[in-house]
Amino acid sequence: MNKIYLGKKIYIFEKVTSTMDVSKILINNQVDEGTVVISKFQTNGRGSNKREWHSEGKDALFSIILKPNKKYINLLSVLTAFSISKALEKFINTGIKIKWPNDVLVRGKKISGILIENYIKDENYSVIGIGINVNSDHSRNNSFIYPSVSLKEIIKREISTYELINEIILALETDYNDFMTGGINISEISNKLYGLNQNLTFRTNYKALDKKSKNTKYKILKLNHDGTLLVSDNKCNKLSLNASEIVI
Repeated sequence: MNKIYLGKKIYIFEKVTSTMDVSKILINNQVDEGTVVISKFQTNGRGSNKREWHSEGKDALFSIILKPNKKYINLLSVLTAFSISKALEKFINTGIKIKWPNDVLVRGKKISGILIENYIKDENYSVIGIGINVNSDHSRNNSFIYPSVSLKEIIKREISTYELINEIILALETDYNDFMTGGINISEISNKLYGLNQNLTFRTNYKALDKKSKNTKYKILKLNHDGTLLVSDNKCNKLSLNASEIVI
């Protein structure tokens, strides 16, 4: 497999509905793999579970267009979170964790979210939508289970959103190429999981977990090679769950 370079083509906008929407238009026009779409503002930005992603124009909002092998698609989100965590380590020493499957936390607060959308054209495309709180203020927005936080609030200084995007592109380029050639170390990603080897309360849709309650504690054991999460219950029964079955 030839090496895939990310960011050889970059489209930069002041305002779009969402970088995901622009990416879909580009796919319809036979875009190159590795193309990046960046925007300062989004009027209809979206995250996972149909949530809106709001931005003050001070954050990193971008999408990356890829053509991964279908058997690896379920790992793409957590792989991206892993790359983001490595890029953030250039600025933050400790406390960076991956909240499986698509968020990055710093000291228990959400700094980044990831959304994957897949399209079938002449080839299979995956668009990775990434939002990172860079210089925005989240002091009034801390009533969630995982309160939001920006990089500026952590390191006490502003940085260029383009500087951070560049670091993420470089990290993901390396990890994605390793990933597509079977060289990625799943255990290395597992070690960055939020709640690893801890008992956490899961909100679940998986009937085999608990027929009476949708909120039960399970221990996170590791990330599986297919992207599912291996957990155990209080009787040490092991279960592999996909992202549609639980919310951590």
